Amino acid sequence: MERHEDFLYGTVELASFFAERKREDKLNKTSSKVYIRLSENLFRCKKYDLNFQITKTLIERIQEFPDIYIEEIAYAAKTTPASITKFCKKIGYQSFKEMRTDLDVYSNELMMDQFEGNKNKEDFLENVLNKEYQINQLIFETLDADQTRRIAKSIKEKSKIAIFGNNYSFAGVNFFRELLSQEGYLVMELNRSAERQLIESVLQECDAVFIISLTGDWVLENKELFINQSMPNYLLTQRKAEDFGNLFDEIITFDTFDFLLLSNYYSQKIIHLWTIYFVMFLKN
Repeated sequence: MERHEDFLYGTVELASFFAERKREDKLNKTSSKVYIRLSENLFRCKKYDLNFQITKTLIERIQEFPDIYIEEIAYAAKTTPASITKFCKKIGYQSFKEMRTDLDVYSNELMMDQFEGNKNKEDFLENVLNKEYQINQLIFETLDADQTRRIAKSIKEKSKIAIFGNNYSFAGVNFFRELLSQEGYLVMELNRSAERQLIESVLQECDAVFIISLTGDWVLENKELFINQSMPNYLLTQRKAEDFGNLFDEIITFDTFDFLLLSNYYSQKIIHLWTIYFVMFLKN
């Protein structure tokens, strides 16, 4: 009897194993979270260096995920496993294992997901617009209206505003600048990687400053810039507010959208929609 039960248990385990393998085989790995993150990192590469080599290698071997070893990637990228681990942490993973298994897709949020292939172009377009509306509505529902109204009220009488971002957030920074400029504000749109003297000069001259740092790493590395600042300063980030202590007057945190911010498309969408929300209160 025991041997029979062991056999049945082993059969179930085997069936479960093959079912999992079948599920993995059906994964669209080029729509996975890790692929999106690697692709965006490749876009930011400007030098033919180790960062580029590792990123390129991982993208080329994406179809072998999750069944690929760190030693294989290190060999192909002509580096060491330690360098691969360091790279994984740099792009937001705790380990190589966490990176190679991050194969879920945004199945409930993908723009082209769940559309039938036999629809005419009018129906297809309507479905795309409806999906876009649903995503926007989801984001708007989780934005903090009271905080946004409070920030808008605090800068209504200001005239010169600085917005700091980086290459990753440029679209959001530029859109923010455009809307504020239309409201009559003089806006300084700056890259956080600029020389320290330039950043300090702008901070001294402006009436208010907005920092866009989704990871928050740049802020924590340069927090002395924001200590004892006299003008209102605001941070837009994915990180939790308590990580920054009292450095900012207000911290607009998007930590609710953790799964969205793994994609540049969604992170920029959130920044855009918050900006629209903010300017709406600014007009009232």
